[in-house]
Amino acid sequence: MSYQGRAQESSADECLRLGADESLANLFALFDQPLKSVYRRAGLCVRSVSLSSKRIEQMLAAGTLDGDWIRVEGYAERFGQDLIALPVPLFQLEAALLSLSNSDFDGTPEDLNGRRVGYQAGFRWVEANLPLLGAIPVEIPSAMPVRDLLERNRFEVFATDGVRARFIRFSFADNPDSLRMHTWKHISFYHMLHSRHADKVDALKQAFLVAMEDGTFNPIFSLPGIVRTGQK
Repeated sequence: MSYQGRAQESSADECLRLGADESLANLFALFDQPLKSVYRRAGLCVRSVSLSSKRIEQMLAAGTLDGDWIRVEGYAERFGQDLIALPVPLFQLEAALLSLSNSDFDGTPEDLNGRRVGYQAGFRWVEANLPLLGAIPVEIPSAMPVRDLLERNRFEVFATDGVRARFIRFSFADNPDSLRMHTWKHISFYHMLHSRHADKVDALKQAFLVAMEDGTFNPIFSLPGIVRTGQK
């Protein structure tokens, strides 16, 4: 291997590794580029690894990842001292409820009581809140066809985020009136860093604040279902 090749390999090995939820595969570049820009601004090198949400959790707990792209509010507390949520909410994301138009579900969280509600594996906020509403949670992998499961009555309602909800609605393009979408609430998302990198929090916080003001995150803010922090 050439000296240049060895130098590049060494440089890559020194980069921090972030977990990227594989369910965001079609949005990988949209999130990856802004995050790389933020880390460069903070004087750091970073690379992202696309994995399942649960695999990311396992690797964070084992210390083999340095952070996670985005996680819902309150997520870091579940890891005790292992994770730090950067004190800058990146955006708010709509939590949405999808149901077939022939369902008697009225679209409110209260009406989830006693109903089977599907949700995507790894969406921890939904996972934690469904039982509190008396719903019967049904976890499904991200690759499962939601339309098929709804039409086969595997669950009455599907709880997801506003971005993914729009993609699911595309699968009903031949019969759009057969699907209803209801807003549950808006929840904040944060960038996560392993606690061993606590010395980098201040630099990354400032880099994120600048990036959110200078347009770096505008492609993400433009996604349907996402609300920029501070906007209504």
